[in-house]
Amino acid sequence: MAVTMDLFAIEEDPRLCEAGEIIFREFDMGAEMYVVLEGQVELRIGDKVVDTMGPGEPFGEMALIDQAPRTATAIAMTDCKLAVISEKRFLFMVQTTPHFAQRLMKVMADRLRRMNARV
Repeated sequence: MAVTMDLFAIEEDPRLCEAGEIIFREFDMGAEMYVVLEGQVELRIGDKVVDTMGPGEPFGEMALIDQAPRTATAIAMTDCKLAVISEKRFLFMVQTTPHFAQRLMKVMADRLRRMNARV
């Protein structure tokens, strides 16, 4: 079971995506991360699906941590509602909300363990 983040359950200005919409592409530079509020999002590297996220699950955080290009393409598999976390908000939350930083580390560790189990 994936680690989820409930901190963003109520967002004033969520991004709405239609099924099939590309949220970001592999190799794009990223200025925000996302948390799925409703729906499902798939992460793909090339043509391979590497993960699927549902409500409460964040994605796109690596681009904010290392300021490197995106490693995957994110696609809305269903109509989705996403919390958009800007880099400025992300840095503020990491500095002021230990729970957020801890949950994000757990998400990344969980994702890495799932990827390693597939190899």
